Amino acid sequence: MQKPPSYFYPCTALVIIMYPFVDVVSKLEKKSRRYRVCGWILNTIVFSLLGYLLLLYISAPVLFAKYGAYDFVLLGYPVRMKSLCTAIVALVPAIILTFLLRRRPVDVIKRIGARYPAFRERLPTAYDNRGADGIIVNDLAWRVSENINVVKKSDIISKKWLILMILISIGQVALIPYMSSSDAPRLLTPDQLESLVIPADAAEREAAEDEAQYQQIMSEIGSDASSGTGDAQIYGKPSVAVIEGTNIELVMFSDAGVGHSSRRTEDEPAEFISGALYAANPVSAETYIDKLPEENRDLIRQYFMEMAEIE
Repeated sequence: MQKPPSYFYPCTALVIIMYPFVDVVSKLEKKSRRYRVCGWILNTIVFSLLGYLLLLYISAPVLFAKYGAYDFVLLGYPVRMKSLCTAIVALVPAIILTFLLRRRPVDVIKRIGARYPAFRERLPTAYDNRGADGIIVNDLAWRVSENINVVKKSDIISKKWLILMILISIGQVALIPYMSSSDAPRLLTPDQLESLVIPADAAEREAAEDEAQYQQIMSEIGSDASSGTGDAQIYGKPSVAVIEGTNIELVMFSDAGVGHSSRRTEDEPAEFISGALYAANPVSAETYIDKLPEENRDLIRQYFMEMAEIE
């Protein structure tokens, strides 16, 4: 088959450029790709902020508190390593989740045909033969180009999803200062999370067991005292306690379940003045003797009398 003369190529190229529908489709495809990239970025931001808030809810930054010595200043703002590490941990699953939930590229021609039935068959045919030259093909291309102005770009490429993701990310950013404060609710306190992740040594485990036993005893005493029955059981399992320091709080409970507390905070010992010494001599008393058994009364009387003579 003989090739057409070379002077037809410039004309063909000129015809392709002159078709308005080709320009409209090309612009819509570029706009679709740009929105798709922006959607990926916004999805990653939203997922990472959500993960960061969840990590704050479980007090995860306490796990990176040991890197506090590497804090630095960026553009005049202090950057804490525990917050930075928490953000990095939240970013990794966000990228994976964005990749798994990515959207397919938009087929602009099919979407135009779905929204505008008049272009359902003519637009794909004209676009596939945009480089061909012929009376029928040129006539179809010009007819499609004359009516392509009725197509609204907002009907083909929508911004609603991007606007929604931007609003969600702004709300998440506004929520971060509250979740970072100490008043925010926590699923796990920093101490609880640290005890679950970092194993405690023998001394810490022993101290925790003593504290748990003490809390159990105090709860039992408190429940018995609040009942008001007068049968409070204050004798539990014997234990040895070592108290260090000078500030001691002593709580004593009577049989009726009423507590009395006494707190001593003085660092210096109290000074006492000694009184005069008086001689203490044993004296027999009838009231005391009357309480003794009858069979031993004379023997005990004689014993105390001899002791008085020796003194």
